Amino acid sequence: MIRIEKAHYELIKPVITSKSQISSRDGWVVTIEEGEFTGSGEVLPLEGWSSITIEEAYSQLISYKQFESSLLELSNEVQSAINVANLNLEASKNSQSLLEYLGGGLDYIKVNAFLDGSTQRNLRSSLDNHRANGLSVFKVKLGFRDDQERLQLLSEIVREGEKVRLDPNSSWSLQYAVTFLDRARKLLGDRLEYVEDPVAHIEDLKKLRSIVPVAVAVDELWHSIDDLEEITLENLSDYIIVKPSLVGGINRTLDVSSYAAENNIQTVISSTYDGPISLPAWCAIAAKIAPEVTHGLGTADLFSNAQIRRFAPESGKVYFH
Repeated sequence: MIRIEKAHYELIKPVITSKSQISSRDGWVVTIEEGEFTGSGEVLPLEGWSSITIEEAYSQLISYKQFESSLLELSNEVQSAINVANLNLEASKNSQSLLEYLGGGLDYIKVNAFLDGSTQRNLRSSLDNHRANGLSVFKVKLGFRDDQERLQLLSEIVREGEKVRLDPNSSWSLQYAVTFLDRARKLLGDRLEYVEDPVAHIEDLKKLRSIVPVAVAVDELWHSIDDLEEITLENLSDYIIVKPSLVGGINRTLDVSSYAAENNIQTVISSTYDGPISLPAWCAIAAKIAPEVTHGLGTADLFSNAQIRRFAPESGKVYFH
């Protein structure tokens, strides 16, 4: 039996990116029941990132529930929700946590802070607050008109031993990326861990890599293993960002991370501002495949929902049980 219920989670304040303003996360919780055992997953389409709307996700879930569509005919995000629900169900049958069912590991992961970049003033105060809470890796959204001023500010407030991850969401032209990253490399030095999706096209990334020696992470620049093959053959990336909800769930994330590891690319698991079902599931997979890496899953403190806030970072780590 499959149940579908509406989900709504409010953020404490909007998250502003170069793509959109995110004030809440909405979608559906899907629960699969087998006798006394249940397992749940969730699909929360995110405008600007998702390939489907909330309404389309519901239609696909209904179609699957009524045996009108096979799993592979569904979008990656709906497949992800069903995949997590099935794995949680199997873990429940075995009286295990999802982490135990996946093979065990640490019950925590290291996470980066997501800095409030709505203004430069908020950027500074957000970094100070996260530092006080024990975080030392800071992800900064860029793609704004004052990016250069933000870079200057970061160079002044980020300390030695701390790390910065820059994310312009593919908004820079090649020429701007070259100029900006050359300056970032000089201002930040070893404090710059990587830049994520600096440009919008693979061809531009090839040119950028040949000009500026800076570590790169790819996120929206890859969509399939075929894309990753080109990226690895051309040595275009040092890190791959995997958002499990967008690739189809845990099993596909394992496949992608395995391929990346074979090609000496580090996997970083990242959130799409997920809810209380998906977030701990992504933490479990992150703990399994890359326990030593700092992941992009420290988003729970952005929400007002108590269920989600159980997974808020503590001293730079997210604990999940």
